[in-house]
Amino acid sequence: MLAGWFEKCGVADEVIVVGETQTPTAGPGEVLVRLHASGINPSDYKRRANVKAGPEFPRVIPHSDGAGVVAALGAGAQGFSIGDRVWVFNAQWARPDGTAAEFVRLPAAQVRHLPESMSFEEGACLGIPAMTAYRCVFANGPVKGQIVYVPAATGRVGAYAIQFAKWGGARVIASAGSPESSAVAVSLGAEVAFNRKSDNIEARILEHTQGYGVDRVIEIDFGANLEMDERIVAEGGAIASYGAVVQPKATLTLAGRRARNLSLQFVFVYLLKPGVVDDTCAGILRAQADGALTHRIAGVVPLSELARAHREAESQAGTGHMVVSIP
Repeated sequence: MLAGWFEKCGVADEVIVVGETQTPTAGPGEVLVRLHASGINPSDYKRRANVKAGPEFPRVIPHSDGAGVVAALGAGAQGFSIGDRVWVFNAQWARPDGTAAEFVRLPAAQVRHLPESMSFEEGACLGIPAMTAYRCVFANGPVKGQIVYVPAATGRVGAYAIQFAKWGGARVIASAGSPESSAVAVSLGAEVAFNRKSDNIEARILEHTQGYGVDRVIEIDFGANLEMDERIVAEGGAIASYGAVVQPKATLTLAGRRARNLSLQFVFVYLLKPGVVDDTCAGILRAQADGALTHRIAGVVPLSELARAHREAESQAGTGHMVVSIP
């Protein structure tokens, strides 16, 4: 099969190789998927670039997310038939072989049916970004009638978080890094989107909510933003964190905090419990069936140009997903 891989970490053009390698076979309980699209996430290109840590395996076929059709079923694999359209997730977590290839084999629990209304390219966006966003929005229960704040609103997770919160019946406040990005956030369902580079976000949120604050924060950088988040979260509110971009540590206020009954939720999609995974995937598919989701694809690059796809993924944050096509 055709695949892309790296055997050492570094700059994409220097370490990524595309060539022929052995096609995997489905083992017991596994599904072999013939992939047609592979989604690139920040974790993929950051891991590939991490020269200090080096690769976890002698050869790594990157990417966790993808979509295609079922090519074969291992013994005992249930719920699928050969030819079914599917999307997959967490493919390269703790494994050497991800979705940057013609085929991937995975436990059936990491495979889901892909709606006919979705293209393979859109299906390749559903894994890490959509699952993270869904869990962050709903981890602390329904959001109907609540106010949800989504910073980094046009990032892969943020864009989905806006749409899930809106679909769930919440009012959404967003923030982004430019007037253009703020306009995109509004088009995705935000009631209002502030410019983090020019607006006093804290003051604007409190003003917009008549001092009430927000019930949920979907936080991309917990350590860096906790101090403000504590001041804008309403009583009984929650902060769901899926990242620590700038500051990996945080100091939590105990006495004198605005919300005395504050809940914290940390979301790492690779390690969600099976029941949570099932609920998350089912919720994503319900939102899709309701026509609530727009899948923002910044570009599609063929597998033969995998290094270019990584370069473009690294440079286009905030404009959507970079997808690798696999004819």
